[in-house]
Amino acid sequence: MFKSVRTLVIVGTFLMLILGACKPSTTPTVAPTSTPTPAPTTPVATPETPTGPVVIATPTEPGKCYLNPMGTVEVNPITEADHVRGATAPKYVLYEYSDFQCPGCGGMAPIVKEFLRLHPEVQLVYRHFPLSFHENAMLAAEASEAAAAQGKFWEMHDLLFTNAEWKSLPNADARKKMSEYAASLGLDVAKFDEALDNHTYQERVQRDLAEAQALQLQGTPSFIVNAIVYPFDMPLSYDGLESFLRIIDLQARHYAEPPAMTLDMNKTYRATLKTSKGDVTVEFFNASAPTQINNFLFLAREGWYNGNTFFLVRNGFVAVTGDPTDSGYGYPGYFCTGETNSTFDRAGLVGMLPNGQFFITLGTQANQLSGEFPLIGQVVEGLDKLQSMADRIPGDGSTTAADYIESVTVSEK
Repeated sequence: MFKSVRTLVIVGTFLMLILGACKPSTTPTVAPTSTPTPAPTTPVATPETPTGPVVIATPTEPGKCYLNPMGTVEVNPITEADHVRGATAPKYVLYEYSDFQCPGCGGMAPIVKEFLRLHPEVQLVYRHFPLSFHENAMLAAEASEAAAAQGKFWEMHDLLFTNAEWKSLPNADARKKMSEYAASLGLDVAKFDEALDNHTYQERVQRDLAEAQALQLQGTPSFIVNAIVYPFDMPLSYDGLESFLRIIDLQARHYAEPPAMTLDMNKTYRATLKTSKGDVTVEFFNASAPTQINNFLFLAREGWYNGNTFFLVRNGFVAVTGDPTDSGYGYPGYFCTGETNSTFDRAGLVGMLPNGQFFITLGTQANQLSGEFPLIGQVVEGLDKLQSMADRIPGDGSTTAADYIESVTVSEK
């Protein structure tokens, strides 16, 4: 599975803390169908700005870095029985495991269609994943296969997603509606009815269902691109699909090993972030998180942060950067954890995420991140540049260009 994201719940927690209090995305997003229900969040009161020195604590949990490559799954090979549209010589193969009665699947159908139109390098493979609590889902899947036998799978696919009336009908009435749809598509209704009533294609549907279950897919719709599972906690949208392609492409820049420890505890390190708003200088607290600081310095020297946007900004809280994909899910092929006994009680403090991304606090609301992420340093010049940035969340459809890091220069003495 997509272990690089899923095995570190704390990263998702970080994003939820920020996004939970932000305005909804203005680009179309779809809620997948699943059984868990997230607990509501409670607003956090804004504390007063402290006047004392920054709290720097020696780590009680040592830091460590480890490889975490993007795991692949064993998807069944494409056969003539599969339903395929899009590129014939694809760079990306997008497998969709879907349920015709699922509202999220219906919401994604036109988005996926538009995505294919604008991405001629992508091929779509549609597979069935009818959920047991959707009474008419198996019926609809079999109806689509009966239509496929007459060369009109995609026509029935579009019709089932476009028309919602059959979804709330009793199963017997929904069955009659399938015959009406078949007639509207110009199918041989007698052959269609015979196949549907005899469950001729039920086994075909169940093969797809068994595969989805074997892959432990968490709900519908589920997407797999080039054998890599689209994270179920990543927003379903056009922008999300585009981001996922960038995440896959980022593998070419993944490191074969985590960085060696080269941090000299007796030296003072600074990093100057040349940003679109102006220069921002950070001084590091070696005693606070040596492993995490070593990771930051390594990535900065490697040019990993060059060109990265501040893809998530919430004034009074934090600005987040360090992801070449601008999605919040990009990472350098490894993770670094530990050294989290931190206090983020004011603006200008710099924290590190396990995936190599970092954030700079913009106010006291960031105090809720204390003890969750490593404190690696403090902005000593240019904080006002960061505080002048407009709020932004990934895929928010903003027409304002995102602020970004042009380059990072590290100095030591």
